[in-house]
Amino acid sequence: MGLGTVGGRFRITGVVGRGNMGEVHRAEDLEAAPDSPHRQVAVKTLLRSRTGGAIDTSGSGKETARFRREVRIMRMLSQGHPNLTLLIDGGVDDTADGGGLPYLAMELLDGSPLADLIDEEPQLPVSWVAAVGAQIASGLTAAHTAGVVHRDLKPANVMLTGDGTVKVLDFGMGSIVDDPDQTRLTSTGVSLGTARYMAPEQFRAEQVSASADLYALGCILYELLIGRPPFSG
Repeated sequence: MGLGTVGGRFRITGVVGRGNMGEVHRAEDLEAAPDSPHRQVAVKTLLRSRTGGAIDTSGSGKETARFRREVRIMRMLSQGHPNLTLLIDGGVDDTADGGGLPYLAMELLDGSPLADLIDEEPQLPVSWVAAVGAQIASGLTAAHTAGVVHRDLKPANVMLTGDGTVKVLDFGMGSIVDDPDQTRLTSTGVSLGTARYMAPEQFRAEQVSASADLYALGCILYELLIGRPPFSG
């Protein structure tokens, strides 16, 4: 992207990954002490190719508005729960280089998504799955208590770090309970989420509550134990 520095604070050093909506960069926090464990961070930004290289700073573009909502969600979840990603900073880069680019700076995690582990070991021990499930449930409880529903919980959005901690990732499709802007950001009759892990009400594009996340968790635990998701169609 050639951003150089985001928010006047985070110097981009590489790309971690890209998705349909955003991309994640490895960066150095210039305000952190050289020996700080959070000197190296992950910075997520809106994918510029979605808007032909230009960023809609008016907030009217749905992609930009959804990313801004994710920034808001992460701020709501920034209390440092061990099973949620720690937020370092977030906002909109209004510098000349940033051009109104929304960004999230988070702790840089060292680990593997559950999706990779499923590919390597299709059927995992019950005790291990129970321990992982308990940590995911703990992270979801913190999010739900804060009034946030994930809406896209799946093995690719759950990471097992090197010290055994499980992290629930990517609230890009998350919703805030009683958010008046929710309808404006979701097209009528359009189901958001990943089909294999979507609760029936998500398929029907109905109001989604915390129960949908618990349904997705059940699908994940089934897949970890059996080696395949409960539904494939």
